[in-house]
Amino acid sequence: MPMTNPFTSAAGAYLLKIILVSGLLYAYYHWMLRNRRCHQFNRWFLLGIPPLSITLPFIHLPLGVSLWPAGAAANTPVSLHAITSGEWNERDMTVVPSHWQSTLPPWQLFATIAYILAGAILLYLFLRQLDYIRLLTKRYPREKLGDIHFFGTDEPGTPFSFLNLIFWNDQIDRDSDIGKQIFRHELNHAQQKHSFDLLLLKLLIIPFWVNPFFHLIYREIRAVHEFLADRDAVSEGDKYRYAESLVWQTMQVPSASLLHPFFQSPIKRRITMITQLKNNRTTLPGRMMILPLLFLLFCAFGTSHHPLPNVRINTAAQPLTVVIDAGHGGIDPGGVNKEGVQEKDINLSIAEKIKSLGQEYNVRILMTRENDELAGGKSSVRESLEYRAQMANDNKADLFIAIHTDVSTSKDVKGFNIFVTQDNAHYAQCVQLGSAITETLKKSYPTASALKQRKEHIYVLRNTNMPAVLLQCGNINNENDFSFISKEENQTKVARDILEGIRNYTSGRQTNQ
Repeated sequence: MPMTNPFTSAAGAYLLKIILVSGLLYAYYHWMLRNRRCHQFNRWFLLGIPPLSITLPFIHLPLGVSLWPAGAAANTPVSLHAITSGEWNERDMTVVPSHWQSTLPPWQLFATIAYILAGAILLYLFLRQLDYIRLLTKRYPREKLGDIHFFGTDEPGTPFSFLNLIFWNDQIDRDSDIGKQIFRHELNHAQQKHSFDLLLLKLLIIPFWVNPFFHLIYREIRAVHEFLADRDAVSEGDKYRYAESLVWQTMQVPSASLLHPFFQSPIKRRITMITQLKNNRTTLPGRMMILPLLFLLFCAFGTSHHPLPNVRINTAAQPLTVVIDAGHGGIDPGGVNKEGVQEKDINLSIAEKIKSLGQEYNVRILMTRENDELAGGKSSVRESLEYRAQMANDNKADLFIAIHTDVSTSKDVKGFNIFVTQDNAHYAQCVQLGSAITETLKKSYPTASALKQRKEHIYVLRNTNMPAVLLQCGNINNENDFSFISKEENQTKVARDILEGIRNYTSGRQTNQ
């Protein structure tokens, strides 16, 4: 899992969701299941909390989402368009992370370094524990007992187990009654593969160490492992004498947390579980209560990762606000075709026509630039990109549409294409918007049915807080494309098609909300 900056707004919100989901589920465990005798259920429940809390924010359930895709007029269903990978010859639209540190405030940079450093320390300690076990297997003789590797040792903290390895203390007579029970205990750890639980949790704790509930879960699942192994150990033999052996060794040497040492805390809880018999049926209501809790969590978090766009009712009193981004400008000409025509001029011309026609469609158009300059009057392409996205966010726009053309010299590159990105928080609505505009553009000029996604991030699509698409208006190095898009009347057709697509997208969403 890549380590991202945890203190940016998106990553920070993600971490908070993880903490909240795991906290709610752990609270349920603590009040409804802890110290109950449904140990196997508790094991799998605890083991499932971290993966669920990590993945739940990425799950998007179709609750409260329009079943009719945008791209059609009201009551006219149109299928969403397929999505394929795509490229075009743009350099300035990709996200600019090459010097990401310089864009962070000092405190964020310090916090990020501290976060990564803490994770690195935990990783080092984890690897050191594994190396300690490896050294023990080299130091002591090995005895094969079926699938189990048995090591007789004089190590402090033994006996303990890890995976299919049992490290025994030679001071304990393995043939005695208590020795047989202890061996049965460690054998249960190995056979039930308890160590895999701990390894999985450790690997999740390292990148998400800031979540306190992951650490509590790790501690609890180790206790549950002991309860399970104790139950197996006393299934044959004197459970009270077995409990006495635990009390006898309450002051054990601290051991590596990946291991299952026999003499370990929580002694009091283990003895309680051994000596008190309770009917598991009394825990059934508590276990069933997890179903409504999981349903509420999925509704609360699974439906909020791709939130519905802030679509306003398209009435005369409240027009839709759409940002039109005319790509490039000023010192950045964009693509230049064989005739010397610069992309930035075509982009601006189309954007101006969209603005002039917006009122007819009850759409309020905001342009990132209205002159031949970098957006916002900035002095660099990078600053201009940041301004474009921030300008749309500051104005709380409903939609964002970037206008570009291609400059490929390949004869196979032709026609219009629409790009979307999965990095936009409103990805589902981006696909709906792109599909709607695709349908209307097809009336005027060949347009690819499949929406496109680049391998590289597109900065303005990724960093806008509303549905966003990028329209590539043909290839100006293609004779037919250039002949079409360079004419004023055709640019007006394209402008109307875009506005009609916006209207259909909005009408479709309002009809199904």
